Amino acid sequence: MQNVVFNIKIAQEVIEYAKKVSAERLTKGTWGNISVKSGEYVYITPSGYPYDKLKPKDICVVDMEGQKVFGNLKPSSELPLHIQIYLNRSNVGAIIHTHPIYSTIVSITQREIPPIVEDAVMILGETLKVSEYALPGTEELAQKALEALGTNNCVFLKNHGLVTVGENLQEAFIATLIAEKTAQIYVEALKVGNVSLLPMEHARLLREKYITSYRQK
Repeated sequence: MQNVVFNIKIAQEVIEYAKKVSAERLTKGTWGNISVKSGEYVYITPSGYPYDKLKPKDICVVDMEGQKVFGNLKPSSELPLHIQIYLNRSNVGAIIHTHPIYSTIVSITQREIPPIVEDAVMILGETLKVSEYALPGTEELAQKALEALGTNNCVFLKNHGLVTVGENLQEAFIATLIAEKTAQIYVEALKVGNVSLLPMEHARLLREKYITSYRQK
């Protein structure tokens, strides 16, 4: 392993948001994973380790080729997914992968969520895609998820769950909450059968406003 200066503050932040994910019941047990990109390295939760037992030393650090450079535990099995997003989205500094109920329902029943509510359009993107299915933990899954993610801040993994991204963990976590809320709204609205969509030109304007002027730096 390389000689790397371990940033304990980043590790503590990863643990903080792992506990938030558990508190919001966005995943069960040891499923899901969280990462932060710092320079040429990625801090990521370990594979199969309970969030409530995590200590800073348990957070794994890998380089951009996915090679572990710090930590005694095995990095999350979805490491290829995180690496591919970071390599292809320079504006992404944090990734959260969860298995929320309504997002998972969308992943097994829909191809996308159209623009239906303003906060989702602004924070996540105009049309939210479901990626094609691939086995978890594979490069194939990483590529299919990346393709469906595009420039959005969330993607639903077919028959699997949800991935959200952001400039930092706070933004990625808010994106997770909004994605799950939007999935619930859409699933329930489909039961009624009359779903009103935002005009696409308005959706584009709202998304652009969020990216260029709404967020506080």
